Amino acid sequence: MKTLNQQAGMMLIEVLVSLLIFSLGILGLVGLQTISSENTANASERSTAASLANNLVSQMWLKHTGDISSASLSSDFTAWQNRVITSLPNASSNVVVDAATNTTTITITWKSPSKKAAEPNNRLVTRVAISQ
Repeated sequence: MKTLNQQAGMMLIEVLVSLLIFSLGILGLVGLQTISSENTANASERSTAASLANNLVSQMWLKHTGDISSASLSSDFTAWQNRVITSLPNASSNVVVDAATNTTTITITWKSPSKKAAEPNNRLVTRVAISQ
């Protein structure tokens, strides 16, 4: 038969093991929450980029031109570029018009502040054909 002192030591070990398991579970939940927050921010930025690209495409369709240098679209394009810069972190945009195929390629690039310098930038590319 075990003495009372021997059993008291076993109870302390059981409590310490329980605390260790509980702590590991809490650390796992904190890590999951961090990853979830990063993914939510990334999804929000992608949604903003897609919305900005669709906004420019809408302006092109309204003006019946894919040429951003045209007089009817140039002021809208400048305002759009400013919205890209202010809406996304470290953002830039590039619009390439291919007159031969009558297509316009819109590229929006940005980098989240939480990303490391070595990580690649996020990029959204939209290609549209505007019939004139």
